[in-house]
Amino acid sequence: MVVRNIYFASPTLFMLMGQAQRSAGGLNQITVPVQGQPMVQGAWTSYAGNFNKPQVIPGTQPAQFNTAYFTVPVPLVLGEALLQSTEAIVPILDVRMNDVYATTVQQLASAIFTNNSGNPLMPSGFLEAFDNGQIVANYGGINRLAAGNAFWAGNTFTSTVSVPLVNSRAAWSSYLIQVTDLAGGEQPDYVIMSPSDYATLVAQFIGTETMFVTPGRPYTQDTGVRSGFPNLNINGVPFYLDHWCPKGTVIMSNSKYTSMYISEDAQFDFSGFYSLIPLGQLAQVGVMVLGEQIITSKPSTGAIFYNLPGGAF
Repeated sequence: MVVRNIYFASPTLFMLMGQAQRSAGGLNQITVPVQGQPMVQGAWTSYAGNFNKPQVIPGTQPAQFNTAYFTVPVPLVLGEALLQSTEAIVPILDVRMNDVYATTVQQLASAIFTNNSGNPLMPSGFLEAFDNGQIVANYGGINRLAAGNAFWAGNTFTSTVSVPLVNSRAAWSSYLIQVTDLAGGEQPDYVIMSPSDYATLVAQFIGTETMFVTPGRPYTQDTGVRSGFPNLNINGVPFYLDHWCPKGTVIMSNSKYTSMYISEDAQFDFSGFYSLIPLGQLAQVGVMVLGEQIITSKPSTGAIFYNLPGGAF
């Protein structure tokens, strides 16, 4: 057995993968029609019941996203093939194939929390989805700064000297209410924090913990007491930590509108091994390919908080 010492889990990635949808091939593999203005008009009328002539208003636009493809080549050279058949402590090929998935997860998890708008080969992340247009103006082919496209902007809060952000229960309750209102009444249903910022918030809950003893059971020195929280709930919304979320950055999102798409033709698919003899080498190589994208069809339902101060470590 090989014990891994180098990788990190990502609850955000596995949540998105667990609810992933399929995307097909072709140009702009993921297209979502989004409405940015009313398509009909109404008015008050009199006793006579008069009304204005209806107008045809094109209120929708297509948000279009391409699938990003990640590949992992797997080598098997002559010496390894010979040795692992008789002398291997663990089969090197088994370890390498398991590492394909682990390496892919690290790349996908990292990409969720970085601004990838400058690299068209990479998938979109939360920083593009919930930006207000000041950093990422174009998202899904729609320019947030163009006239009439303000609906396509997310919610961005940046801590400054004049408007400092606060990492407390009361502050997050207020932020949630504010973002819910900006989203038209739809509350974010999860909030992601770095381990450092999460630890700071947990400390406020620990200071107000109450211990309960089950009636009929005596409390003795052998009775175990649990303190601390694996996740926190504020206004009914879970807050949790993710290693890949940068310190000082907090993400609010709504899973109803933010989804991962995985290509139906590249779902961690492996090509099989092919000989490298035509290249003058006694070896084989195979390739794993994954096509995926993360999109938000309603950016106003999420928010990004930058420069949150006071991280515990």
